[in-house]
Amino acid sequence: MTGLDLARALTEASRDRLSGELLVSGEPGGSFHLRSGALLEVASPGAPGVETLLLRSGRVSEAEWASVTRSAAGDGRLGTALIAQDLVGSAELQLMCTMAALDGALAVGMGRINGFTLDRDADTCRLAAPAGIEPEWLVEEAGRRIRVLSALGQCPSPFRTRIARTAAGSARLAGPATGERREILLRANGRRSVRDIAFLLGRSLYAVTVEVSRLLDEGLLETVPRTDQPTTPPPPAPPPPGQPSGRPGHARLPQRRPGASGIGDVLPLRPVTGPWEPPPAFLARYRALGGTRWAHEQATRSATGET
Repeated sequence: MTGLDLARALTEASRDRLSGELLVSGEPGGSFHLRSGALLEVASPGAPGVETLLLRSGRVSEAEWASVTRSAAGDGRLGTALIAQDLVGSAELQLMCTMAALDGALAVGMGRINGFTLDRDADTCRLAAPAGIEPEWLVEEAGRRIRVLSALGQCPSPFRTRIARTAAGSARLAGPATGERREILLRANGRRSVRDIAFLLGRSLYAVTVEVSRLLDEGLLETVPRTDQPTTPPPPAPPPPGQPSGRPGHARLPQRRPGASGIGDVLPLRPVTGPWEPPPAFLARYRALGGTRWAHEQATRSATGET
């Protein structure tokens, strides 16, 4: 399954004016919410959503967001409540939803796609774009951004690569570094990925990835090797001199000699002289019941102790 398959599915959903949730499994995966062929929301754990962008930027306070979530009774009505309470305008919300949708599509496209399914009965959109988003445009723009990132000198994986300040990066913090570059340098501690920093700053995943790539090229950041990668076990040690041949590093098990345990003297084996024959009690029970198939079954139950 590739990003091209997903792009084709989105285009066909728009053409056929489908509604529902296109759920993408993978790393990080995500969901595309459609209504009559238009995209309402793209959500992915790999990119900040509208809620993160609003709260981290200070555009909406925690108390205001809590009030909005209490007043929004159904899915997809958070945007209506935000506008009704004059916290954001309709055009501003449309722009933020579009930015978040692009970031979500970018995260899905840059990750691993295991597969996707369309649930036409699902209606779980949390914060819908007021005017919707055209899927064809989203697919084209997300593809363009992926190509831009691929062409950068050093483009780390936004999800798996951990980044840290170099000595030059730490020195830069004492100098003229300002704005987003300074904020990224402050948070690049060797344990965070680009995605983590984007969430902390409430900034676009795409913008943070581009800036991190530039800081890597300038030697102000460096990637940190992962410590959770599986390692190849060392080869087994050669057998010591004089050890019998067999599996390397393992002593040969002792061989048993027939009759050495003496069990045959206690429980002598009875030779098999012919095919198994039922015991006399079984035959007597069988004949007493009339020799029918039912009688055979009843006799068998009686002989084996079944009820």
